Amino acid sequence: MSGTSGEQGQFFSMEIANKALVDGNFEEALKHFFVCIKMLPVERRGRYEDQFAAAIHGWITQSSEHAARAVNLYPQIRDLFPETVRTKIAIVKAVQISGQGKWLLNCLPIVKEAMALTTNPEDRAILRIARVNLTTVPFPQWHIRMVNDTMRNEFFLQALTASIKSKSSVVFDIGSGTGLLSVMAARMSNLVIALEEDVCLAMISKEVLKRNKVADRVTVHAKNSMQFETSQNADVIVSETMDCCCFGERIIETFLDAHVRFAHENTIFIPQKATVYVRLFQCREIFDIHCQDYSGIRYRSEYVKINDEPTEQPYWCAAREDYAEFEFLSPPEELHTADFSRLDVLQKSLRCEGSTKLKPKKKGVAHGFTIHFVADLTGTGVLVDSGDCHAWDYGVVPFKEPCVVDVGQELDVSWKLVNNRLDVYNNFYSEKLQKAGSLIQYQTISMDRLHKIRDDSYFKQMMAEITINELPFTEDISFCVPAECVLKTYPNKEPTGTIIAGFIRHDGSLNQDNMFRIEQCVGHRDFVKKIVPSQVRIYGHLFYSDYIHFDARPDPTAHCKVDLATVRNFNLREMRDIRLTQRNDIVLASEEFEMIFFDNDPNNYRNDLYETVTKEITVQPNLGAADGVLYEFEVLGVRNSKLRPVAAFLFQDRIRTGDQPITLNFDYHLGEMLISLKED
Repeated sequence: MSGTSGEQGQFFSMEIANKALVDGNFEEALKHFFVCIKMLPVERRGRYEDQFAAAIHGWITQSSEHAARAVNLYPQIRDLFPETVRTKIAIVKAVQISGQGKWLLNCLPIVKEAMALTTNPEDRAILRIARVNLTTVPFPQWHIRMVNDTMRNEFFLQALTASIKSKSSVVFDIGSGTGLLSVMAARMSNLVIALEEDVCLAMISKEVLKRNKVADRVTVHAKNSMQFETSQNADVIVSETMDCCCFGERIIETFLDAHVRFAHENTIFIPQKATVYVRLFQCREIFDIHCQDYSGIRYRSEYVKINDEPTEQPYWCAAREDYAEFEFLSPPEELHTADFSRLDVLQKSLRCEGSTKLKPKKKGVAHGFTIHFVADLTGTGVLVDSGDCHAWDYGVVPFKEPCVVDVGQELDVSWKLVNNRLDVYNNFYSEKLQKAGSLIQYQTISMDRLHKIRDDSYFKQMMAEITINELPFTEDISFCVPAECVLKTYPNKEPTGTIIAGFIRHDGSLNQDNMFRIEQCVGHRDFVKKIVPSQVRIYGHLFYSDYIHFDARPDPTAHCKVDLATVRNFNLREMRDIRLTQRNDIVLASEEFEMIFFDNDPNNYRNDLYETVTKEITVQPNLGAADGVLYEFEVLGVRNSKLRPVAAFLFQDRIRTGDQPITLNFDYHLGEMLISLKED
């Protein structure tokens, strides 16, 4: 088909469409494809679908605004290719790249439609991965654990009950999430304004409100409260926007703005106050995650304060339960109290600093500070202690060096709170360390690079795969410090014949960026002859864990009689950074099975052997229940579960297993993995 004339004499042709596609002018290409393909019989359109799919994918990824336009145009796009799935997959993948939460959820019906059409195993694998991504990527991973915290929920219900005086009270719920507190408030008030900037959570909350029959009393706005305009004043303002160190989600700025624009002189704020506390802790495992020494350099994570300058991140987050040898060495000491109920006092919390003394209760080796908070929700003793609640981790500030502490000492700690960022400083490093000063070479690197120093179990075997003559022609794309140290001793020569790859992230999951880098390095360049490590296997076990089950799936008994069944569609499907030596809650529920074997011959990547892999795996359970599949890596025949964390894929719900084998789908596509129950 050479071309056709459109309205106002404009000429459309496949030639122009293809040229525009090659030139990256995707919008122009789509205009011509739309008109020309529509003129063809349905049975002839398929020959142009790959070009159209490439154009729509490129167009969506050019601008975040195009995601919305593509979803709105989908009915017309579907009419072009009603019986095939390539374009549907292209749209879903491109919208996913855009990261637009609302439109990610709107892609779920497209995935469902494509799954019903295709019988191609590889397409079904891609769609299964996409379906899970669409429900987990836009959904905050911590949210289910938060709504499952019975203590937190009951305290907020008490506070709302005490604060909402009548049905005519106006309630603002700032950071309303999936609507738990909004439903509670709507049972006591006829007017609730829910403000949630996460579009995904706001959309889900509307369904939650309908399920609980309070939708007529709650107005949901998918906006940050500071961008919300209204003339309505609130009688009660509730905001559960406290991170593990209280202030990290900008609750101070949020309440300052609310005082000025939403409050009247008698408005009640929930919480009314919050106090942050600091403690010393001992846990060698946490220290080793953040601190590794190699070849005369002391490498530290972005959470470790090397000097008085602020770090990239003020604190890390960790749960005590994840570390078997975690121990507090001092009682909590108050750092700062923010009074949310008084505008003049709260303004001082935007920028303040101070110091305190920590008094060890026992002798030990301190590896850092923990930070937690206690929030007074009503000013009358309804206290939420984040250290006692499951919803919050501890904030962790790892030390750059361990510190021996003893009973009777008073250890100086200083802190700064600036624009919602809380930094805590160790002022009691040993005199010897302080005198060494610049003689000690510290360097901040990523957690992934630190992990490669710590987990050197297969390093010797990997480097043994490279001959001395090959080392000058070797490129490290894994950013492995030990490998870099070896390669620095040889002159760098071209062309690259060997690449060193890193398949494992610091959290135990597959490194998708690594898979992309391999493709970029190998591609069609024949001079790359070797990838090391040459072999990587991933093994799995069925497992169950009540602790993980609680973190991953809504627990109706915890929700104070609010129906959050809608949230079950967004159950967590992957859990990472599981340290088996620190956990006694995880029970293996099957023998081991192989998930995938990467034979890293460069020709396998040139031939797209690992672009999409899908297979069924039959597993015999040996216990009565399973939450999912725990997986770990074997590199060149070496495993290291002592130092290397593992990860897990979770089933949608816990399954009860009998004597019969169960069948799993293993799917891999472009560096993304998924293992799930086989669909009937």
